[in-house]
Amino acid sequence: MTNGGCPAPDGRPDLRKIDPVSTTARNAAVIEELTLDREPDGRLRVRWSVAGPSDQVELAIGRSAEGIDHQPATTVAADAGEAVLEAPPGTGRVFVSASAGGAGAAVAGERRILLAGPVNFRDLGGYPTADGRRVRWGRVFRADALVFTDEDLAVFGDLGIRTVYDLRSSFERDTTPNRFDQSAPPRVELLPLVSEDPSANPLDGFDSDNGENFLEHLYVNILERSAINFGRILSGLSQEQDLPAVFHCAAGKDRTGMVSSVLLSILGVDLEVILADYELTSQYRTTEHVQASVQRMGEVQNLAPEVVAGILRAPRWAMESALTKVGERYGGFDRYLTGPAGADPAVPDRLRKNLLRA
Repeated sequence: MTNGGCPAPDGRPDLRKIDPVSTTARNAAVIEELTLDREPDGRLRVRWSVAGPSDQVELAIGRSAEGIDHQPATTVAADAGEAVLEAPPGTGRVFVSASAGGAGAAVAGERRILLAGPVNFRDLGGYPTADGRRVRWGRVFRADALVFTDEDLAVFGDLGIRTVYDLRSSFERDTTPNRFDQSAPPRVELLPLVSEDPSANPLDGFDSDNGENFLEHLYVNILERSAINFGRILSGLSQEQDLPAVFHCAAGKDRTGMVSSVLLSILGVDLEVILADYELTSQYRTTEHVQASVQRMGEVQNLAPEVVAGILRAPRWAMESALTKVGERYGGFDRYLTGPAGADPAVPDRLRKNLLRA
């Protein structure tokens, strides 16, 4: 199993520090960590660490995830650990590549797409797999509801997304409709992962006042009862002509988190990295979003505040337990996908072919 990058202080991998690293000779300098964050003034803060002998790190910057258009930006002492760069002119996403001692370059992009409406729109690229490959940047995105401003529509258009998979119920879609540029909309697939009955209470049959326990219960049920729609989503993501794509629900945590987890499992990403990706929602949701959810769930479901608080968290153990139970039940998620999810036997390999790179 891959280790998912440098662990955070609590021993879990820090997903901001997971980036594509090219294969190098055993004793060559290797960029082990590379992160890219945008400062409030629009400049780019790049951080790195180097394993192996190297005095300098060479940084380049561009708009492509593959680094083909990257132009040299600066050369910095390797032990400096960070540098601040000016963003290149023009619009679109920014990627930075770094190399040390002439070794192959690492590439990092901004994982979260900064938008005024959606707060949890992010790229699944860059994650490492057990066979040494990486998930390709800019191919698959996960998100909350796509309630865009005019400025958001321009950013969304730059991503080149061809397909949107909406995992919400019809009630949610009517209450909070997505907004697209009607002159050139992406193809939208409506594949709900919950009951279409707005009066249905997901807590029915669940006897506990612990919100986190409910999430574990919910995730197992989603995987079991909505398996066919998982198969349809993942089959679509395996089709190169339908990429880039984004799948989303309301908050981008539970249903979106389940699809992300199954997809990354099939791609061969380590479980610890998958769980850390799931937890990122807690960093990105604002206090206002959480408070609105607390009020809505309290009114609609008549739930106690402490239960709602548990449901709104992204507890690592709940996702891990659900993935473990269902994965063991079917002998892994390749078999889940081609079994109860009803996907063609070629889909798992096609996902790996189209979404991974060396």
